[in-house]
Amino acid sequence: MNKKLTIGCIAIVALIFFAGLIVNPAGAADKIKWGVLIDLSGPTSDWGKTLVKGQLDAMRWINTNGGINGKELKLIVIDDGYKVPRGVAGYNRLVQSEKVLGLYIQSTGTTMTLVKKIVADGVATIAASFTSKFQNPDKTPFSFFVSPSYATMGRISLKWIKDNWKDKSRNPKICFLYPDNKYGKDILNTCKDYAKKIGVDVGPDQVINWPTKDATVQLTNMKRYDPDFAYITSTAMNGAVILKNAKALGLRTKFISNIRTFEETLIDLSGGAAEGTYGVGPFAPYGSDVPGMKRIVEVHEKWHKGDKGTNVYIEGWVNILVVAEALKKADAAGNLTPDGIRNALEQFKDFDTGGLAPPLTWTSKDHRASMTAKIYEIKGAKFVDTVGWIELPRDQEYFGK
Repeated sequence: MNKKLTIGCIAIVALIFFAGLIVNPAGAADKIKWGVLIDLSGPTSDWGKTLVKGQLDAMRWINTNGGINGKELKLIVIDDGYKVPRGVAGYNRLVQSEKVLGLYIQSTGTTMTLVKKIVADGVATIAASFTSKFQNPDKTPFSFFVSPSYATMGRISLKWIKDNWKDKSRNPKICFLYPDNKYGKDILNTCKDYAKKIGVDVGPDQVINWPTKDATVQLTNMKRYDPDFAYITSTAMNGAVILKNAKALGLRTKFISNIRTFEETLIDLSGGAAEGTYGVGPFAPYGSDVPGMKRIVEVHEKWHKGDKGTNVYIEGWVNILVVAEALKKADAAGNLTPDGIRNALEQFKDFDTGGLAPPLTWTSKDHRASMTAKIYEIKGAKFVDTVGWIELPRDQEYFGK
């Protein structure tokens, strides 16, 4: 582990410890435990450490503002290193030993491995894995996430490409770049089918595994197809290598980064190579002019003076704001159980996060939180909205796929 990562992990541990010392507004016995299974030391730890900081800050803010109807919300964080066996062991500890009411799971691989067990255990989960496979409550009744799916955001990117394509003599061309894992391959079938339907030509895939130290070979192979666009499914620290290599090769291809790659740290990590590239995202960039941002910026500047806020940090807040609202509803209904939490979430109708995310809706028949995202361009080292919200219909064609 390098020095920078070690320092980052120490900071997160300190934050977790400090959060645990918050004075309980209703007494030590009235605690509601929620689990967090996340990567703080593995290939996605840059993202994980920022996300969990947002979750813990949201928890702290909630507890200092009345808690869950007077009860303290306590997050129990476990580092799984983005390894499935550690993730499964962490899940078992949280559910069996810690007796959490529900939990947040980051890893797509871990979540997919546990999908049947989650149903059997009846544990409410909020996933960082935005896979469409968790949209159908007939198959995954306790699984939720607070965003459009990865595939929906991929389709939004394709729609944006097609809608803004000016050359009427041919279709725009795209290639998909991704690691060879469940997360990386999640969107391929749906997005390729959708691209064919709307008239976007798809070139050969380029597999770029983690950790990404050099992607020159894959980008050189891609150059033979000469795509107009390339869609990156990765993380910021790995995506930054791809963008730096692409700049060095002088590629004309325009890159679109997926939600897990497109975060503010990509700008710094890429050494400027991200300038002029695009990204898809439903969460507001840190400091955006939306109603819910004011309190977050005030808290962040007070508790983490000198640190840079990011859209990943905002996503962490949205996660816990949603969890807190569901817990309050379940508690008020006298059913503070995983089943009660599920019922509460399925009553969300255009839940307002103050502009931090699009309005969120779940029903007992449809666990798609939203079909809406934006396409941003990096200009002057900032995220600039290109066309506003892009929304796809809630039809059944790709539901649960």
